[in-house]
Amino acid sequence: MTKIEQWIREEGRVEGKSEGLQESICKYLEARFGTGSIDLQKEVRGITDLEKLNKILDSIYRVGTVKEAKKLIV
Repeated sequence: MTKIEQWIREEGRVEGKSEGLQESICKYLEARFGTGSIDLQKEVRGITDLEKLNKILDSIYRVGTVKEAKKLIV
């Protein structure tokens, strides 16, 4: 496997992990806050940094309002 092929493969893995984290966060937001979280879900879908997504996922379960969730995400 060439270095380019390895790089492409790794990029695909990172992208897949990002999408999985985004999906988990968005599903929770929808279940917890319903349609009031649509704008936040759009924000989450724009985040690709794995570290930030992991921090959001670790903390999202402790928020009580959409406003608190927004502070965490934005």
